[in-house]
Amino acid sequence: MSQPGHSHPHHDAHPGRPNSDGGPAGDSPRPTRPSRAVIVDVGEHTGALVLTAPAEREGLEVEIHPASDPSSRTHVWVLPRAGRDGTVYAAVFPSLPAGDYTVLEADGSVAATVAVLPNQVTNATWG
Repeated sequence: MSQPGHSHPHHDAHPGRPNSDGGPAGDSPRPTRPSRAVIVDVGEHTGALVLTAPAEREGLEVEIHPASDPSSRTHVWVLPRAGRDGTVYAAVFPSLPAGDYTVLEADGSVAATVAVLPNQVTNATWG
């Protein structure tokens, strides 16, 4: 994965996934340059989620969880992403089990519920 948003389960210890590249204090710092590519891992039972966000949300972590399991949270940073039409700001969850996910606001309230479908990238907006 090339400079994706930070992604790992939300537990007391922050073990990080092998492909993570930043996170809260104690983990590697977040990337400071726009990423040019993100590798996603989708398949028969998995999809990816891209949440675009306003520039003001750059550097914030967006937290999600399966709608059926609020205790199983994961989060990634909103980072600048270099695109064909300029820089966009997005959080990328590169591989998630297919299903409905609750997207949380920074204050912990529910922002939206998004269906992540297998074999594809789901696009939604955060903020």
